[in-house]
Amino acid sequence: MLFASSVLGLGGCAHEAPEASYPYAAGAGWVVPASYAWPPKSVAGGAASPSGTSGTKVGARAGQASALPGGASKSAPSAPTSIFAKTLGDVPRPRTRNELRSVLPGSSDCLARLAEHSVHFRTVEREIGVKTPIVVDGPIEGIRFNSGSGPLVADCRLVLALALVAPTLTSYGVSDVRFSGAYVYRLSNKGRVSLHAYGLAIDLHGFTRLGTHYEVQHDFHKGIGVTTADDAPIANGFASRLRMSGLFHEYLTPDDNADHYDHVHVGVSPLPDEVM
Repeated sequence: MLFASSVLGLGGCAHEAPEASYPYAAGAGWVVPASYAWPPKSVAGGAASPSGTSGTKVGARAGQASALPGGASKSAPSAPTSIFAKTLGDVPRPRTRNELRSVLPGSSDCLARLAEHSVHFRTVEREIGVKTPIVVDGPIEGIRFNSGSGPLVADCRLVLALALVAPTLTSYGVSDVRFSGAYVYRLSNKGRVSLHAYGLAIDLHGFTRLGTHYEVQHDFHKGIGVTTADDAPIANGFASRLRMSGLFHEYLTPDDNADHYDHVHVGVSPLPDEVM
């Protein structure tokens, strides 16, 4: 096990390949441990769910109102903002791990919270580095997350964050999201642990809105910043809604560096007792 609780220098997706696949090529700047294989052994062929969490879970949206982001931003009255937003402007600063615990709890509490939402998922007995691994078998609150490399495998807390922000994206007209990677057990070429290795990050390359598909690489306009204005470029509006949810500790776009020229990277901050 390469992970240690003392390793908190968590990073994003430095030097990722333009078209990511599993496992990422060494040329993309990632060191893939020799023990890693894709699909994960516990997922390939259909994983059996642990006792008490077996089968497909579909939430009933009960209790959602208290957890979902609400309110309206100043730039676009119809666009919901984060429940974390205080008095520092429209865009909330990332919350601390302890502040996030009540909204994105860990372990069995996360599974119970996720079961309240419209998410089909299966628990996985074990994934290296992931505290509460799950496989998503269908849409997340009505939004389909697709990749060409297999199902969405991630920590429950990341999927719960996606479920919480999904109504905001749905109200924007988003129905499908193309991602290239969520959980990938890997290190950067500098030996730094990525949030992807904990199953707490996902790279979003494209999305479909009102029947039209958009790609971050071609449709994101650099230099605009976070905005949900009605006349904002569609891809920027999509990314900004993720940022304004306040759910993601890491948020990287083509505005940040060349490594993110074709995708939006979002990651959930790990809880202190869940860094393995």
